[in-house]
Amino acid sequence: MRALVQNLARSPLAWILCVAAALRITGLFWGLPAADGWDNDGFAPRNFLTALALTYTPGSYFTYPPLHAFLLAVLTLPGILISLFNVPAFTQAEVIAEFTKPATMTFFAVVARLVSLVMSLGIIWCIGEMARLVAGARAGLFAAGACALGVVLTYYGQVSNLDVPYLFWSALSLMLVMRSVIQHQPNLFWWAALLAAAAVATKDQAYAVFAFSLPVFLLIWFAADPWPRRNTRMVLVTLLLAAMASIFALLLVDGAITNPVGFARRLAFLVGPASQDYAAYVAGPAGWLALLGDVARFFARGYGVVLLLLAAVGLGLHLSRFRADKSVWVAGLLPLLAIISFIVCFNFSALRTDHRFLLPQAVFACVYIGIAASALAFHADRWLALGARLVLAGTALVGLHHCIAVNAAMLLDPRYAAERWMATHVRPGDTIEIYGQNIFQPRFPAHARVQRIGQGDLKLRNPLPGVTEVREAFTVRRDPRFIVVNGNWVSRYLREPLPLRPGRIYPRVQRDAFRDTDARSFFSALDQGRLPYRLVHVARYDSRFWPALHIHDSLAEPIGIYERLP
Repeated sequence: MRALVQNLARSPLAWILCVAAALRITGLFWGLPAADGWDNDGFAPRNFLTALALTYTPGSYFTYPPLHAFLLAVLTLPGILISLFNVPAFTQAEVIAEFTKPATMTFFAVVARLVSLVMSLGIIWCIGEMARLVAGARAGLFAAGACALGVVLTYYGQVSNLDVPYLFWSALSLMLVMRSVIQHQPNLFWWAALLAAAAVATKDQAYAVFAFSLPVFLLIWFAADPWPRRNTRMVLVTLLLAAMASIFALLLVDGAITNPVGFARRLAFLVGPASQDYAAYVAGPAGWLALLGDVARFFARGYGVVLLLLAAVGLGLHLSRFRADKSVWVAGLLPLLAIISFIVCFNFSALRTDHRFLLPQAVFACVYIGIAASALAFHADRWLALGARLVLAGTALVGLHHCIAVNAAMLLDPRYAAERWMATHVRPGDTIEIYGQNIFQPRFPAHARVQRIGQGDLKLRNPLPGVTEVREAFTVRRDPRFIVVNGNWVSRYLREPLPLRPGRIYPRVQRDAFRDTDARSFFSALDQGRLPYRLVHVARYDSRFWPALHIHDSLAEPIGIYERLP
């Protein structure tokens, strides 16, 4: 044990992983304890048990596949058993009431976030290993460091969304494919195929990492490297059997075999409302060009220009080594092919460029960033190496500053300020009116009467303990003492339909908000002071040192509190 600790203390990679872990600790208790989490579209604490139940109920389905739900169910089994033991009666209402208690939900959320933290460290290790396989240990360390300082990965590495879990299995699969090709070990394709199935069984969009990249990669491998041509039968048989086994395992876990009707309905939902209701670009070449332009602008923002140049230089350096070991050269193309594959097979299909839908591209580009950083920092020209080290150090510090800003946004979340204000000003029995999903809400004083107003089906709402659900028009008079509004949620009703740049459209959910005259009338009147309410407090993210980061509608969003006039 002592020798192990000493070796870890001398390992630069271990220190990189320690820094990455430290950057992900803050989010473990962000918004907790509570009966639900603040991470938008989070898989825990509410969804993972529901996913297991619906996936295997004939005719039913859940939005996401169940593999990660299985993992979380095993890890949270003690909490599940305690809750079941405390249920007074096994009716749906009693079970939901027991499981949605803050203590149980907090336990589920923390476990899920810890799993994301560990898997994000696994992604960093995989990226470092990919670069090491094709360019040596130094390139591996630089690639791991670049990945560890990714802002979007820092956020998703400490919340319960499925983006980090599916990307972990994907990166591990691609890394084994590269190792199999370099070391001429086709048996590793078995593990790579099963891990690819695990990625898709975690989140369906993982298919886009492999759909284009692996077939093209195998064609290039056979064309450029004589080894697979000399062992064609062995390689093809292994690939065929591994693919068949992984597809069968995927269909079994996904419920396609045990619940084919529900599986078909889930696929129809995914290719329909789940994606197209949020599409922000027109289908076809015009939309694709606009999308690519926005992707380029996103990655070029701020210090990202340096990273883009490094990635381009790293790719160029690798391509220039064609006359070296052919298997190594081919293996080094796989991260690039994965980036292209995800853009073509997912971004062009879903027509979206949300932060999480650019995460695979950012992560796999770190392989080439590591190759370039290693070559420049240890260049034979002394002055070039010195200049490169200074630029790399400055870029790393800026990246670290932005990663810490993710933690600052969590610690200084405006919902905390709104909670403190309400704890001081809300009296027992006061009525508070709220709107929108759970993730937009601060925690409310226990002595207040909270009612959530909306127009949708009450059965589709995710209940919160102590909150009364009301279905009626927003403009109906109710006269609560306080109204609490999340600025991000209400913005859909305060926006005006303006012309967009070529290739872009308003998502269908935003177009529906434009047509919702009841909501637009009510919230416009509230915002403009035409209702008998005055804005008494605005909780904002306020930091002059840490930049305000807006990721997945969850960070640095303002909360407005209105009080009824006498």
